[in-house]
Amino acid sequence: MFGAGSFAFTALGCKSWSCPHCRKQKSAALLDRTRRGMEARADHRRTFVTLTLNPKDFGARFAGYAYWNAKGERTTKSQAQRRTTLWSEPTKLQFQAACEAMSREWDKLNRRLIDKTKYAELPRFEYFRVVELHRNVWPHYHVVLEHPELGVDDIKKQLDRWALGRVDAREISLDDAVGELAPYLVSTEKGGGSKAYQFAATALPKNFRLYSASRNFLAEPTELGRPVEHSFVVSGHFTTHHQTAQSWGADARIILHAPQPADKPHKPPSSSLLTGDGATLYYTELLASQPVYLTPEHEEILKTKQEEAHAGF
Repeated sequence: MFGAGSFAFTALGCKSWSCPHCRKQKSAALLDRTRRGMEARADHRRTFVTLTLNPKDFGARFAGYAYWNAKGERTTKSQAQRRTTLWSEPTKLQFQAACEAMSREWDKLNRRLIDKTKYAELPRFEYFRVVELHRNVWPHYHVVLEHPELGVDDIKKQLDRWALGRVDAREISLDDAVGELAPYLVSTEKGGGSKAYQFAATALPKNFRLYSASRNFLAEPTELGRPVEHSFVVSGHFTTHHQTAQSWGADARIILHAPQPADKPHKPPSSSLLTGDGATLYYTELLASQPVYLTPEHEEILKTKQEEAHAGF
């Protein structure tokens, strides 16, 4: 009825980082763009930077110490390899002030890095920055910096002027950079150990982003392999439509399929491209058998196709 065209069956979501389901799709797309962007600059040097703040400066109360062994497990003081200071959780106003201070201080650091490359007549640093919250909800930044020539030793002076707290910096490989960033974009909480944290997107104040990146750091979003001639929103669970279309014999290519834990129910992918005669048959039957909601630009297409089909009988 519709020839050998392509049909896009799309699941609608809230597209929010605070939504556990949509976050998986968004993070999968973002990590894909991050990796492809870095792979395009595979010969660049990479520096992984952690930028912290001192909660005491924002009104936090000292709450004791936590002690950790070499495996990152909580232990007693006598057996500890290191200790961390515990602080009270921030109030809403304290958290807002901390986020604003970190944003201002990051702008200053970024300006110092730009000035360094400008005076040396070198390309600018590319960066990807993400927010992490410790279990007590105080924020700090993790940043991947990239440059064709400059590494961690070359920017020590700029990093040391970070005014809010401790700075850790080390050289890092491409694969390790992706591995370091992934948990902060996907997880709700990294369980156990001294690096447990809460997912920042659910707590950040309005107008504060979970991540930011320089203009050329991320690769372009992945495009569908071929143009879609017809599209519509179907009622019901997307997984059902996808599985039924496959049972009709349709060819399918999943785009950004969210990773599924083995012990969790199946979740739908963000979209799929269905092709072949099976897709055409299913599409036709779907239109005839259940309500669909067509976008305005496709109403005329559907009307024309139906008239052409009837004229052919």
